[in-house]
Amino acid sequence: MLSKRQRNILSHLSSQQDFMTIAEIASLYNVSERSIQYDLEFIETYKTQLNIEVMRNKSLGVKVTQLNKVSSDSNLEMDIHYSKNERKVHIILRLFESSKPISSQMLANLLNVSRRTVVEDLKSVQLWLEDHELRLEYMKNKGFVIEGNEKNLREAYAKVVNDYFHHSTPKIGIEIFSEEELEKIRKAVVSTLNEEDFQLVQVGIDGLIYHIIIAIHRAKDEFVFDIPQIEYDRLKSTDAFQLAIKITKKLENLFQIDFPKSEAAFITLHLLGARVTKLQVENAQHDISKSTKFFIQKVSAQVGVPLIHDHKLLSGLITHIQPAIHRMKFNMEHINPLKHEIMSEYHELVIAIKKEVWLLDEAFDVDFNEDEIAYLALHFASAIERLKSEETRKIKIILLCGSGVGTSQLLKSRIKNIYPELEILDAFSIYDISEGFLNSHGIDYILTTVPVKEFSVPTIEVSPFLNKEDRNNINHMINQYRESVITSYKTVGPSLEDVITMNQIKTNLKVEDRNDAIRKSVQTLIDLEHVTSQYAEDIIHHLDKFGPYMVIGPHIALLHSNFDNVNVPVSMAIVHFEEAIEFGHDRFDPVKVVVILATSQPQIHLNALGQLSHLIMDNDKRDTLFKGNKEMIFKLIKSVSQS
Repeated sequence: MLSKRQRNILSHLSSQQDFMTIAEIASLYNVSERSIQYDLEFIETYKTQLNIEVMRNKSLGVKVTQLNKVSSDSNLEMDIHYSKNERKVHIILRLFESSKPISSQMLANLLNVSRRTVVEDLKSVQLWLEDHELRLEYMKNKGFVIEGNEKNLREAYAKVVNDYFHHSTPKIGIEIFSEEELEKIRKAVVSTLNEEDFQLVQVGIDGLIYHIIIAIHRAKDEFVFDIPQIEYDRLKSTDAFQLAIKITKKLENLFQIDFPKSEAAFITLHLLGARVTKLQVENAQHDISKSTKFFIQKVSAQVGVPLIHDHKLLSGLITHIQPAIHRMKFNMEHINPLKHEIMSEYHELVIAIKKEVWLLDEAFDVDFNEDEIAYLALHFASAIERLKSEETRKIKIILLCGSGVGTSQLLKSRIKNIYPELEILDAFSIYDISEGFLNSHGIDYILTTVPVKEFSVPTIEVSPFLNKEDRNNINHMINQYRESVITSYKTVGPSLEDVITMNQIKTNLKVEDRNDAIRKSVQTLIDLEHVTSQYAEDIIHHLDKFGPYMVIGPHIALLHSNFDNVNVPVSMAIVHFEEAIEFGHDRFDPVKVVVILATSQPQIHLNALGQLSHLIMDNDKRDTLFKGNKEMIFKLIKSVSQS
């Protein structure tokens, strides 16, 4: 993605009728001529997408001509923040797959970080290459290349590609390919993109490659489906279609398969969609980014996993959804050969997506069928796997000063030594930071050595030497963050109203003793097939072994057991007894109401459980439970769920 300065340079040059010298541009933006050269070099890599011509003249300078006006709603890439290890892998892949040297500034722009950060990353890249008996070489005024013998180059590339496949793509679908075949698929795609100078960011490349893996599955099954001729002819006229044909030809030779013409059309749609992040839907003004964010938020709540700030998920979904909407608009059926496997493997995730996909259906006037839902599930599954494999999330901060150097670099060194729990994205000038940058990079806090205007992200002003008062403020910030994490986990997941329907409330139940009360209460969820009959026996066993610890308050018990005999992500029931029952608790007996909790996933029940706690800790609400009026109990549940 172009940086703010690069966009300003492009805008300024496009508005000029004559050439401008590099010195004039550097003076205008108060940076070195070398920095402007880097900026222009990067702008030129996007000349196809931007529809511009960049003319250079040794004595006159540079001139930019806009060939066709680009929609203001078109963006090249969503800002994505990569972790240090992800940046290292992306740099290694870019170096291996580029046909020419790559400058540190170009890598910085590709990864949305400063050149200083890339220089630090290149040190770890160099160590990785040395472990594989390769070298990172710098070619003066050109950039970096990897050097070494052919055998080591081939083996190292194969390793990084396969590690990347297994950590960055869904597991389903790649099992039938050997490591060598996966490497060939990626090489065929990336080499063709490079040959045609068709620039895609990493998330776009990932989506394209996985799309092609599914297309190979279809071709192996000899599945062919039609595409309207008028739409095929429209796509055929684009440069992206010619690129898609070249990719399919390479893959046909590699795998001895035949792709139908429809596959080239679908690949074309993906290539076109991967270049922008917003969709102009006919007769609608919906922003695909906003709709997708809301969709992620709702699915995240359903599955009880915090995915709202996963920018790779957001960008990947947008890249997929845009051509998907186009396909559905033109009734271009897109069969998913992995559908049944996905539906089985990610059953609960699919249920959550089905429940919330109406948001996209309604926004874009389409109908996501099961094939399309299965594709969406793969994106969410990958995000959940990423979350599982991540180390404990660090607090993400940026440092600000007047220039982005000097004092902030001193501060950066101090913080690294004192606060390992802080992840410093980088040090910046106050002029380089915007609300959009803060939001897209998921910044938690700003530490600044100079007064700054108000941002939506909390800001702490500190001295470069980090005195005691500064440290106290940072310590307070860290504690605040920990509390907010706990709160966020409580609010992720379905509400109490979502997990307790009217059918899951029983009142005035007649029971003989504790065990009879447990079995009859659990039967409510057995009848719905949410748990097995063994679930009641497990609860009885735990109470016999450990005592009445499930009696959690005056006359109330929360009955639960482990995941083994639960068939759904989360379910609950409220049961009121006609006569209170002795559970053996010293203070809270007899039990008048029990709540059955059944969950198959950690964390997912916390939101509903938190709302339940508000209900039973309020004396008036608790008394309503004890009265056993079913309609009033359900009204309480709705009230506490919406508060």
